[in-house]
Amino acid sequence: MKAKCGHFVEKSFAQTHDGLCRQCHSNFAFLVDLEDKYGDDALIEYWYAMILANITEDRERTGCFIEHLVEFYQRNLIEVPRKENYIRKMLYMLHSLQEPSNIESLR
Repeated sequence: MKAKCGHFVEKSFAQTHDGLCRQCHSNFAFLVDLEDKYGDDALIEYWYAMILANITEDRERTGCFIEHLVEFYQRNLIEVPRKENYIRKMLYMLHSLQEPSNIESLR
């Protein structure tokens, strides 16, 4: 079946992993582990650097992953109010990657 990320995956896997394919789910599992070990700000900095470093390699896959992250953190904004400040920082970073601003237009 086609997962909500657009990739093809077994139906049973998608149903048990929030509609994601194996690769996208693996990325989320890594994200949660990284957050547990190193904290909120380190996680934001890590993902920002990783996405920027790899964005030109596979734009479609990177865009897909950013969309998943945005959905995940928007959902967490409601579900985990105690982490609102961190989640807003992460969403700001992700939106800045989706629609980069032109520094010249700000001057």
